[in-house]
Amino acid sequence: MQLFDILKLLFSNKQKDWDSVGNNDKNRNFFMINRIMSIQFPVQANQFNKLKVTPTPVIDWWHDTLSHRFNRPPGWLYTKANKKSQEEKKETKDLEEIEIFIRDKYRVSKRDLSDLKKFYPEKYLSWVSDVSEQIGIKTKNI
Repeated sequence: MQLFDILKLLFSNKQKDWDSVGNNDKNRNFFMINRIMSIQFPVQANQFNKLKVTPTPVIDWWHDTLSHRFNRPPGWLYTKANKKSQEEKKETKDLEEIEIFIRDKYRVSKRDLSDLKKFYPEKYLSWVSDVSEQIGIKTKNI
């Protein structure tokens, strides 16, 4: 059984359906279920991680507790990720190409570039914009 199948049954009041979830599935998905539950119940999820308890009774506890409180999976269960637009993806790809060019041309390590970006952001941006003009890659953010 997959993670989201178990999550759907976790909020179900039907004990027969919950009994169909095997202990192996509960053990395998314990980490992700506990992580998802920590969105709404951080204290309880943290205690389950700290105490190093057996995963199967913990998942059964989540089911017993949440099936009485919710009739269906709540909205906070499925969080939405921010997707990058095509333009942002192109900008990121262009910036990566410029950094690769800089590393190859000037024999600079990736760590040196990241340190430059972190400690001297103005110098980094001016250098990258100069190099991008020289090699003909136009970027908006630089």
